[in-house]
Amino acid sequence: MKNLLDWKTKEVVNIYDEISLWSAPFGQVLLEHIPMKKGASIVDIGFGTGFPLIELSQRFGEGAKLYGVDIWEEAINRTKEKIRVLGIDTIQIIEASATHIPLEDDSIDLITSNLGINNFEHRKEVYAEIHRILKKDGSLCITTNPTGTFDELFQIMMRVCDTMNLEKAHTSLKDYVNNRSTKEQIIEEFGNHSFELGNKYETITKMRFVDAKAIFDHSLIRIGFRAYWEQMIQETNRDDFFNVVIQEIEKEIAIKGVFEMTVPILYLEFRKRNT
Repeated sequence: MKNLLDWKTKEVVNIYDEISLWSAPFGQVLLEHIPMKKGASIVDIGFGTGFPLIELSQRFGEGAKLYGVDIWEEAINRTKEKIRVLGIDTIQIIEASATHIPLEDDSIDLITSNLGINNFEHRKEVYAEIHRILKKDGSLCITTNPTGTFDELFQIMMRVCDTMNLEKAHTSLKDYVNNRSTKEQIIEEFGNHSFELGNKYETITKMRFVDAKAIFDHSLIRIGFRAYWEQMIQETNRDDFFNVVIQEIEKEIAIKGVFEMTVPILYLEFRKRNT
C-alpha cells in the first residue's frame, strides 16, 4: 500500500480541492452507476483538473489502465501534480482533442465524460472517434444537465425582459434556454452516431440562495454562465435589467425564505452499435 498522506503538508493542501461544486453531484451519480470490472481500460474525456479521472483510477485499482483526454493546459498541469503527490501510476495523460485520440481501434472497455461530451464542438467527429476506440462490449457513460437547468431563474429573467420591453433580449434568452437539449434529444443524438442506450438514471439537485445578488456573484455563475447572459442584454439596459431581476428574486426570498434553482442530473450509459 502507498504511504499515508498528511493533511497538514503543503503538497496535500495544494491538491485537496480536487472537484468543483458544479461537478460533484454529477460525478457522484457517474461513479455510482458505471459498470466496473477488474483490469479495465478506461478513457475519461474532458477531465479538467482531474475529476473523475483520478477517482476512477483509485477505485479500479492497480490492474486498470486509464487515459485522460483534454486540451486545457493549466488544468492538465494541476492534474499531473495530483497524480504525482498521490503516487498513481495507472494514468496516462493525452493532451489532445477528443476528435483525434491516439489509441487503437476496439481497445477500450469504458469511456466516461462528466458534463462533457454532448457539450463539445465537432461532436460528430468526437462520437466517431469514441466509437472507433470502444470495444464491442464496452460502455460509454456520460452525465449532463439537460433542459430545465436554472429554470426558476430564467423564468424571472424572461418576465423582466417583457416588463422592460426588451424583445430582442427575450428572444436571445429563449434561444439560449432552448439550446440545451432534452433527455430524448441527447439519446437520439447518440443513437444517430451508432450508440444504443443501456442504462439511464435521472435526479435533480438544487442551488439555494438567501441573497439574490449572491447568485450573480457566485464563482460558478461568474466563470461559466454570466458572460453569456450579459451578452444578451444591450449594454445600455444591462445594469437596470439585472437590478430588476435581483429585486424580483428578493421578493420571492421574502415570501419563501429562500430561492432555489433546479439542476437536473442525467446519467446515460450507451453500448457500441456495430455498423
